[in-house]
Amino acid sequence: MRGLAVKRNAFLTLAALCPVALFVAAGCTSSGINPNITVYDRDTVADRDVSLPGNYGTENYRRLTLATMPGSLISNSFSDSTMKSMSLRMQSELAKIKRFSVYAVHGADETELRELEDIGELKVVDPDNLATIDLLASWNVTLNAEAKHDGRDTTITFTCTVNLTCKDLRTGVVKFSKDLDFKVYREQRRNRYGHVVEGFDYSNKNNVQSFLQDIATQSAIRIANELGNEYPIGGRITGMLGIDMMTLDKGSEQGIDKGMQMVVYATVGGVDVPLGNAEATPSTNTAQLEVWRLNTGNKYAARVLKQIEEDPNWLNHNKLYAVGYGMAMPPEWQTKSLYLPN
Repeated sequence: MRGLAVKRNAFLTLAALCPVALFVAAGCTSSGINPNITVYDRDTVADRDVSLPGNYGTENYRRLTLATMPGSLISNSFSDSTMKSMSLRMQSELAKIKRFSVYAVHGADETELRELEDIGELKVVDPDNLATIDLLASWNVTLNAEAKHDGRDTTITFTCTVNLTCKDLRTGVVKFSKDLDFKVYREQRRNRYGHVVEGFDYSNKNNVQSFLQDIATQSAIRIANELGNEYPIGGRITGMLGIDMMTLDKGSEQGIDKGMQMVVYATVGGVDVPLGNAEATPSTNTAQLEVWRLNTGNKYAARVLKQIEEDPNWLNHNKLYAVGYGMAMPPEWQTKSLYLPN
């Protein structure tokens, strides 16, 4: 995510209880962002060793197909139909992530779903056709409210828990199962007759729709974070000028964001050797990588780097890859009031 700015909103404050987000930042630092959120910019990566992210693998560098399926949706404040609508919004928010082709598991066709919500790029897959899908993300959501009164002022604390499970449908293995928790606060003021005159109002349809969209986006961000941990985006190097400039076979359509921090590595004798860090500038289906740090302190990396420097045709008979830290945040999420002010 790039150019993040923290917006102050008198009636919306978000508190992350546990997750650590792994999103991309271009040309910005993490100051002013909730300290529970880690942003991968160049400064952050520079403080670490040149190393490969966890769970990288060339078999996952293609765009993966992801089916999404809600389970139980429980709330002490909203109806079942409202919660179903909110969960469908979660699915449509996840469809904005370029890393995956996202589907809703549903017996209905897209026309029926679009009558319920604006589902954007979300596609539909029948439960009987999951053999064509790589991953299944399923969740249960609990959204409860507690009000605290102070005279005519009321603070409503909404606690949301998303119980998320991700399963590899190719192997049948559950990759992870986690509870993702966060809180949202809404404030309101009533007159002496008990009517809401300022702030959040349950009877105001626009207030409720806006609130549910915030919950859906917050939930999607946390789900995307966990998916980004498990399935980092990467690709193969197809061209290079020396060791400073390289071309990657993935671009913005595959989930590479401007400013994404990546690690370039070579496969030598069956061993993956991290050679250095690079910053991506994507076009639609390819990206240019500027290598800004070399792993010269590693003797194996130093040998490979020397070979590349001495042999202009090294790439013709060797394999070189790059894999990113974190996941690119969709532009639509960057305009939200999603982070706590300091």
